[in-house]
Amino acid sequence: MDEQDRTMMVPSVDANATVMGASVTCPICKTENAPTEKYCGDCGFLLSSTPVEDAVVPDASSLAKLTDASGREYMLAEGENSVGREAATVLLADPTVSRSHAKLTIEGGKAWLEDMGSSNGTSASGVMVRPGDKIEVADGAELKFGSALLKLVLPAAAAVAEPFDEPVEAAEVVDEQTDEPEAETAEAEEVALEPLVPVAKLISTKDMSVEYLVMPGSNTLGRRSANSIVLDDDPYVSGAHAEIIADDQGIWLTDVGSTNGTSLNGALLEPNVRMALKTGDDIVFGQTPVKLQIAESPAGE
Repeated sequence: MDEQDRTMMVPSVDANATVMGASVTCPICKTENAPTEKYCGDCGFLLSSTPVEDAVVPDASSLAKLTDASGREYMLAEGENSVGREAATVLLADPTVSRSHAKLTIEGGKAWLEDMGSSNGTSASGVMVRPGDKIEVADGAELKFGSALLKLVLPAAAAVAEPFDEPVEAAEVVDEQTDEPEAETAEAEEVALEPLVPVAKLISTKDMSVEYLVMPGSNTLGRRSANSIVLDDDPYVSGAHAEIIADDQGIWLTDVGSTNGTSLNGALLEPNVRMALKTGDDIVFGQTPVKLQIAESPAGE
């Protein structure tokens, strides 16, 4: 009888341990990924490939970069940099961005932009870039990929201006611009420093003390650290999973093509279809359940 009992205990395996055993560890950043993920949700590494050993990581201050309105930075390496929604150098969790959207080439402090046949187009400072064209873009250019707007920063551009040794003329230029423009700049900075106020929050229904703030505008959500709302403790959440947009018309939820889906009040959402949200809605991202609570407008508004 004892022997039978021991035999029955052998195949007994904790269900949670089975799930963890099936997860895939990224060899680059050590993030645990669901077995269905093709790319690492945090760093975008192709999980089926082998990392390059002894890779030299350059100093970030010497790299060109793209920045968005929230201050998030996307570093650009010398040579070709892909832009897109999947396995790209610049990963943008925006449903209007194609999986392979554009290419930025950095060479000798200069940059060139190409559109790779994207669905929603690419533009530089308001000028559309036709597929197949390769145009040079300058430091400070506003690059738009679909609806995602980013600013190009080329560190070399600042260094080029310093060799000119004409201090008198430089001083005169500064003096000519010290009247009204200064006051306007100070006023603009005051406006820019006004803090953004959350319009809603997502409250975990597993642990009510866990909350995620929803800010005005676009809020990307996923396991990747570049998202506005990061859910890195659920391997069933994709690196780029969903987007919540808060505008004058309301609050909207879109699943951006996640692997394990997003549900709203028990109904599975169709990818890339925007749904209106209201306070009290129950949402599940992968296996992470939350409840939406919309902030009340101040009295008198």
